[in-house]
Amino acid sequence: MHRFYIDTSQASRFDIGAHIDLPQHITHQIQNVLRLRDTERIALFTGDGNEWTAELTLASNRRNTSARLIEVSQPKVEMATRISMFMALTRPQRYELALAKCTELGAYDFRPIITERVLKSDSKISVNRMQRWKRIVCEAAELSGRVHVPQIHEPTLLSNALSNSHDDDASVIFLWEGASEPMFVDVMSTVGNTSELPCKIVLVLGPVGGFSEEEAQSTVEQGATLASLGPRILRTETAAIATMSIAAQTLP
Repeated sequence: MHRFYIDTSQASRFDIGAHIDLPQHITHQIQNVLRLRDTERIALFTGDGNEWTAELTLASNRRNTSARLIEVSQPKVEMATRISMFMALTRPQRYELALAKCTELGAYDFRPIITERVLKSDSKISVNRMQRWKRIVCEAAELSGRVHVPQIHEPTLLSNALSNSHDDDASVIFLWEGASEPMFVDVMSTVGNTSELPCKIVLVLGPVGGFSEEEAQSTVEQGATLASLGPRILRTETAAIATMSIAAQTLP
């Protein structure tokens, strides 16, 4: 079945047998792109862990679509440990690839960060760009069978982002090409084998050109753990996908 995300503002209306009026962008997708038919079944999720099976009712004027809720389930698809990706801003296309793939792999949320080596042209995110990124994340969640849509926070300086992570009592892992050890996979294995897993892990990834030594030292002083992805230099989007993939394989 095709899956669609419904904003949580409509969650209170969800109940077995209820008829839900679908938003226009979903109606357009159903009628003009997918060309689904009356009484076909789809899946709806609101981000609260529930997934609903629904039967379509297409209006005669083909301008509106509703869905009758048939049954509900709670798929066990989300990671128990919340992975927050602090990714330095880079070229939009590269960033979009990382957002989509990390969402598919299970990232809980994203916080774009501005570091010393982020280009000024990359650090300015327009409202339209942010809306596009949110759509990309939403579509990735729909396609990958997730029941949570990661939030994309507003861009902020690295120092501010790290201060907020301490307020959340998160474990911070700083991926730096200047670190020879420990290897990130070993750090994740150690975390995964502990009796008490942290409820949230922050993965911090740098921009084109990497982090400066001063930035790395500052994060260590704030309690972060340095980790390496190996001897090769990876692009920002490659590093993000690799770290999220390792985390998804080693943590519940």
